[in-house]
Amino acid sequence: MKLKTFLFVLALLFGAKLSAQDQISLTDVDKIKDHLELSEDQYTFIKKTVDKINSVLSEDKKILTGLKERFKNGDEPGFFEKIKVKRGRDKRTNQIEELLDEIKDQLNDVQQNKFENVAKPILKPLSKKELTE
Repeated sequence: MKLKTFLFVLALLFGAKLSAQDQISLTDVDKIKDHLELSEDQYTFIKKTVDKINSVLSEDKKILTGLKERFKNGDEPGFFEKIKVKRGRDKRTNQIEELLDEIKDQLNDVQQNKFENVAKPILKPLSKKELTE
């Protein structure tokens, strides 16, 4: 019984260590290099790929900023424009997922396991509430 209690407490402490606050972000490439123990070739490839991801994220942020301004000015996009925006967001989401897959393909099994715990940038589906805030 004491052993079970000890293991439970140990699991809680270990679980707390892996909380979201302690997660390493993929965009912090230098920490990723140490965390995943990357070779120089892997590091160079991942750095370039993360730059591409950041470019996609910047493009998305720019588009969202423009949409928010339009909503503030009372200029709500029409039906077809909303579809275009949604398809654009889906395209950027797919680009990020493909780039993440390219990174994962560069990693060995041990690195891939560690990579699962890395915080990756994602684009959530758009909501009208998000645009009007």
